[in-house]
Amino acid sequence: MTFPDTPSQSPADIDWAGTAWQMSRYDEYAVEVALQLRETYGASRIDAITVGDENAGEVLRRAIGMGVDHGVRVQQSFDMFPSPFTIGGLLAAYAREKTYDLILCGVMSDDLMQGLVGSIIAGLLRWPSLTSVHTVDYRETSGVLRCEREVEGGRQEVLEVGLPTLLTIQSGIQAPRYPALSKLLRANQYPLEVLPAASLATPMGRQRVCAITPPERLRAGVMIEGTAESKARQLAKLLATKGLC
Repeated sequence: MTFPDTPSQSPADIDWAGTAWQMSRYDEYAVEVALQLRETYGASRIDAITVGDENAGEVLRRAIGMGVDHGVRVQQSFDMFPSPFTIGGLLAAYAREKTYDLILCGVMSDDLMQGLVGSIIAGLLRWPSLTSVHTVDYRETSGVLRCEREVEGGRQEVLEVGLPTLLTIQSGIQAPRYPALSKLLRANQYPLEVLPAASLATPMGRQRVCAITPPERLRAGVMIEGTAESKARQLAKLLATKGLC
């Protein structure tokens, strides 16, 4: 992305040309947990839902390539990063009309790292929720989920929660699977469900981005030129000057 030279600009002034759109790594962990639960405890339908314009469709196709059954895109265009309340409100409005037993979200986004959407969805649905979970097991006899998460000091916290519930997933023991070629081919041809945001009854947004200020440049880099031997001597002298060797 390209920021204008002036120190503070409207969010609409950012040039998004050439930006690669991809699924958040935390959302990939959430998809992986859903797939593992299905593989362990039997057949179930897994939907992947996102909010955005046509670019967001690539995120859904990635999820379908991993093994998700269906992709839903809530059509909404944004001038800039939408507030988590807007995203959470739209997703909660969609989920309210379904019969989901479990909703999994990434613990936070890769861009703003707000970590609020999952909790907002749970609050609007009036569901219990657990955050920052990395391991999930289903207790069939009691009908509860046994979840683990890391707390301060490296300790592991174990909690149980009944269904329906919402969990936000952090990086876990197992890395998200890479989509198989056959599933990627299916994902590229899969007709995504597109739902206009206006068709969902959602509360009004509560915040907006007024301006963006790029970080100030604190120091300039030093370019070392010459032969490999000359560069090595210059680097050694520079490190000695800085007291680093």
